[in-house]
Amino acid sequence: MKRSTVAAAAAVICAVAALIAIYALPLKFSADETADALARDCAVRGALTVAVAALAAKSCGKELFAVRRGRLAADAAWCLPCLAVALANFPFSALASGSAHIDAPGLLWLFLLKCLFIAASEELLFRGLLLRLLCDALKEKPHRFVLAVTLSAAAFGLFHLFNLAEGAALPATLLQVGYTFLTGLMFACVTLKTGNIWGAIVLHFVFDAGGLIITDLGSGAFQDTVFWVLTAVCAAACAVHLIIYAVRRDRQESGKDRHE
Repeated sequence: MKRSTVAAAAAVICAVAALIAIYALPLKFSADETADALARDCAVRGALTVAVAALAAKSCGKELFAVRRGRLAADAAWCLPCLAVALANFPFSALASGSAHIDAPGLLWLFLLKCLFIAASEELLFRGLLLRLLCDALKEKPHRFVLAVTLSAAAFGLFHLFNLAEGAALPATLLQVGYTFLTGLMFACVTLKTGNIWGAIVLHFVFDAGGLIITDLGSGAFQDTVFWVLTAVCAAACAVHLIIYAVRRDRQESGKDRHE
């Protein structure tokens, strides 16, 4: 066996062992409930990140992680409407008005680590492995770009139904399935436009950090009127941006098919 295969298999085995240990053993990371919950999430997500990263590196090779230096500025500029959506998820107005508070600022580093592991594990799984698999499987189909992006986003949204097993309420879970489908479309377009996984990981990290910071570290109502207006404006602008990109890319690929 190649060394890369052995390394990937070893990483997956270690990650699975860590997950079993975390869930099966009565581990206590901290006497503080908030710190303990964050540490447990970091351990689980960290193990998943190691496993999925190993599989992605083996399946997709260096291409998934390669940054096109000559296109870096152009790719970053193209992603600005998507970044606006991620930043709009922060509770800026609620924190400024005092209707929401961060009660545990000392745990901010652990919270950010959790968000990073969530972003990395989910992007590597859904935009690294699944999206690549769909693109390969649909390469002979018409409108393959739209199909691959939509199917990967649908899988990403439905994945969040597992939150029901952890005690989440059904209405809140269905709402999460809906908006994660939409963000999944955005992350998939970013991955295919930039040609690597980094942009989607960064945007996912920023989006989750804004959306979870009060839930995990604070208290109060954070989805106020300003939040929803800002979210709607940024989402609408980004939707137009992505639709234009999807239509153009679909036409380009359809044109290539006619010439082959």
